[in-house]
Amino acid sequence: MKEAANSGKGKTLLISAGIEIMLIICITAANLNPTPILYFVFYNLLYGLVCSLFIPLYCLYKENGVPASGSVLAEAGFKKPGIRQWVVLAVFVVFSVGGQLIPKMAVGEQIPWRLLPMGIAPLIMTTFFEEFLFRGFVQSRIDRQFGWVSAILVSGAMFSLYHLGYPGFRTWEDILLLFAVGIGFATAYKLSGNNLIVSFFVNLPNAFVTYILKYEQFPVMRVSSNIAAAVTLVLIVLILLSCYHCVRSGAHGVRS
Repeated sequence: MKEAANSGKGKTLLISAGIEIMLIICITAANLNPTPILYFVFYNLLYGLVCSLFIPLYCLYKENGVPASGSVLAEAGFKKPGIRQWVVLAVFVVFSVGGQLIPKMAVGEQIPWRLLPMGIAPLIMTTFFEEFLFRGFVQSRIDRQFGWVSAILVSGAMFSLYHLGYPGFRTWEDILLLFAVGIGFATAYKLSGNNLIVSFFVNLPNAFVTYILKYEQFPVMRVSSNIAAAVTLVLIVLILLSCYHCVRSGAHGVRS
């Protein structure tokens, strides 16, 4: 029993490290020659759909089996939020977003809100991939096998280090700041009872604000980026709906 548990822990760490390396490689490749088609292939498809969604879903289904009565998606954090979850969400959004905007607005600094519309769809897409992978998949597994402190640290570290793939976030200052931000997202996920909806909506406003304040560090957002992100978001919804119906049909098959 103990050997099986240790083997499971080693497998979790190996999968997490392997995915992290693939993320950095894919994002780096996407930004080397960011033509619309190559960016879509390396970023939206390989980094996003393959590494951040398909591989975690495959691992979860291999562990739980298809007729798991919804446990696969629930394990990844797809849970209905309650009062506790809404409180956690509100507190973290106020502190993270307010902490960035209020000091600048207090001294009369102009906030370039005009930049936001072009970044909405790509940031929604990227935020989903981040939260599903780092919180829903990695943190939930590490929490179960190593404890919540290790889970928060690993989740925060992976969130920080994967930004090495982005040319604008490769300084030590950025990596350390992103580690602190990742710890915050991971803490919100834990305090919400591992609720992916909460961590997603804690991350998303922060991503919007960070983009408009540090847009020069982000990949250039074009019309093609928004079209590609919209297509990818539709694919995400279709994949998750397929998983949901697959789980339900499997559960009905078991009962019958």
